[in-house]
Amino acid sequence: MSSDSQQKPDHPDRMNAAAHAPSYPVETAFLPQEQTLLPEIRDEQLGRALLEHMERRITRNPRDLRVHVQRILMLHRAADAVACFDAMTDLFIILGPRGLALRANLLGQVEDLLSHTQVEFLHAHLKTGLDATTALPESTASLLTHGVSGKTSLFCNESPVGTPDELVERALTCITHGDDTQAQRYLEQVLEDDPGHAVAVLELLTLYQRNGLQDAFRATWTRLSSRKLALPELWASLDRRFRNNPPAQQPRKDKKHRENLMDDHSLLEDYYLLPSPAGAFYAVSSTSPDPMRRLLLALMATPTTPKTSLRELANTIDAESEDEVVELLHQAQTLAWIQGFSEPRAVPEQHIADTMEKLLTPLSAIGKGLLVDWNGFAFARHGIDDETASVLSALATDIAAVERRHAERLRQTLGISSQGWAAVDAYGASRIGAWPLFIANHRFLIVLQGEPRLNQPEFVELVWLLVSRYGGEAID
Repeated sequence: MSSDSQQKPDHPDRMNAAAHAPSYPVETAFLPQEQTLLPEIRDEQLGRALLEHMERRITRNPRDLRVHVQRILMLHRAADAVACFDAMTDLFIILGPRGLALRANLLGQVEDLLSHTQVEFLHAHLKTGLDATTALPESTASLLTHGVSGKTSLFCNESPVGTPDELVERALTCITHGDDTQAQRYLEQVLEDDPGHAVAVLELLTLYQRNGLQDAFRATWTRLSSRKLALPELWASLDRRFRNNPPAQQPRKDKKHRENLMDDHSLLEDYYLLPSPAGAFYAVSSTSPDPMRRLLLALMATPTTPKTSLRELANTIDAESEDEVVELLHQAQTLAWIQGFSEPRAVPEQHIADTMEKLLTPLSAIGKGLLVDWNGFAFARHGIDDETASVLSALATDIAAVERRHAERLRQTLGISSQGWAAVDAYGASRIGAWPLFIANHRFLIVLQGEPRLNQPEFVELVWLLVSRYGGEAID
């Protein structure tokens, strides 16, 4: 689509109708699903509502390619370069190496709007596509990115070699001889190469269920969920089984398991470590002092990112050995909860209120948010006036108190452990949401208007600033 084609005059009757078309409050949940790739929207408010609706549909069904294309073309027509790059990024993430012709065609249509850096980045990843953990060249509001700005590969993977069928045969032999750990390694490698291998899926899920490997199951399912996994109904069934009947105690990893892990992976010790947005959220989403949470909090306990040191990390989190730290780091890498940088990074040193205001801005789709403590005192806000901030602070603290009283019952009866609450529209999208941040003995609430965007690097900086300032007791 050229810029010239957009300047052609419309039919006078249509222009007059558009000029007199009234604007009404729109409930986006009830908007019809547009079938044309470039909808003709003459009402500006309706256009904005339609774009928001498309974003919500993509969030709930990332594989809806028609909506991806509609969103890209509408943003190009609106000359919104930043949002158009975000939309292209989401398409590259969900398709990966697939859909080369579609991605190349759309890039050719919108590259006149994008910056030179953005165009070069997309062209460099045209054949391979993007992964959700790929570091993007600019701070964006991509819906599907994990917001990683560093490296997520902390280990050099020395994977078992062989065709998928050969590795399955080796796994079956190991199972026959009682070596489930080695069989699990082979089967997980098969699914990395061929997630549609039904025999590997069946045998691996059997191992997970028989040995109560809930964490390993969730890590594999999370890692491969964006690909076409064989027997999806069995993955969902085992997930329900683990939720309804969790293992009484996760099995301890024996020495042989850790030796096998180190045989397959060599740790790269040249990185300065920091949690990713997902890792930062997990670190402060609960007060439960599990080893992973202690590790992630330890990485944010100092104002400068620590360099990888197994000995220091083991001492900090009271690990039994350095092997336990390696296992935690490997699990964090699998879940994309940790990232490494070649140079040290420092937490912002400005006044906390000024810094927080800047960090809150990209965390909401409409740039409106505030940070309050458990008593309703607003530490920082952006895009919200005094009266609204006062109302939202009181509302958020009341909701948090109610949630705290019912949290255990919700977890036991419904398996819901998330402590965030929101006022939603008819589509289930958040209009006002509140998420508690548990840091040592302090409790904060991040309150956002519009759709939350916690998958941004700024969320890591916000949590890091709070942990380094208030979290002296967080890892004790």
